[in-house]
Amino acid sequence: MAMNKEKNYIVSVSVTTYNMEAYVGEMLDSVLMQKTTFPFEIVISDDGSEDGTCKVVKQYQKKHDNIRLICTGHIGKMPNFIRSLQECKGKYIAICDGDDYWIDENKLQMQYDFMEAHPDFVACWTNSWVIDAVKNTKIIAKTHIWDEADTEGLLQHRDDDNIQMSPGHTSAYFYRNGLIKEYPQWMYGDVMTDFPLYMLVSRYGMAKFINIPMTVYRRTYNGASSKGWNPESANKKRIFVYENVNRDFGYKYKKIIKPILGNYYWSLAKYVYKNKSRKESLKYFWRAFVNNPRILVNYFKKV
Repeated sequence: MAMNKEKNYIVSVSVTTYNMEAYVGEMLDSVLMQKTTFPFEIVISDDGSEDGTCKVVKQYQKKHDNIRLICTGHIGKMPNFIRSLQECKGKYIAICDGDDYWIDENKLQMQYDFMEAHPDFVACWTNSWVIDAVKNTKIIAKTHIWDEADTEGLLQHRDDDNIQMSPGHTSAYFYRNGLIKEYPQWMYGDVMTDFPLYMLVSRYGMAKFINIPMTVYRRTYNGASSKGWNPESANKKRIFVYENVNRDFGYKYKKIIKPILGNYYWSLAKYVYKNKSRKESLKYFWRAFVNNPRILVNYFKKV
């Protein structure tokens, strides 16, 4: 859908890219195929790609004037994600990572219709497929299906097997713009993009899950989120996020968050014990126990 640049866009599609030349065209095609009764824009914020990602986007811009590209060099994954959201002008924001894509031409319209009909809701997801480009596998993303949830509910709706610590995938997320006036400073660090945003938005109302797979999360292992990945850093990032969310919400949800923290500390401790330093691992084992005493009970039941 090509729109005049003076148009007041109702939905902004936020996209972040980093070295996604091979995938960004498919993503754009999937967004541009959307059938809507409203105008939408596509805001692409590139984090200093070293391949032809921006060149591909510029080719699409020649035909579609509702595409905006911000390509100013490397600023970091999370600052780039936040910048993409801040650049969105629509009443609603939909997110699609540059290496993911949508598979239903009615995705935006369905989510928009739901949100318009339910002004007390601030966000909604659809379900997704997870495609592993290396292992050549395809699985449904969300198996622990939920209907409606507040902050507490979102914390509980986690699928550790498919989507780590998340009630739904980023590229299936749709929410009301303008709720977040300022992002906490800790979010600008090396953390995952989706979960902190979900928590911030959840302060303002309910969320809905639409159990129809309308998007694809593509595991490519070469994007910004996969760069330099290892179990130690991954667990430390998750611990960092949950500890900050716990503090930012005034420890209101500590009964839910502390056991989760305990599990991540336990995973971290086991990895450090096996691969680095047994002495260093002791502090993580202790923190695991402090946050979730049942970890030891469950462990000795298995022994």
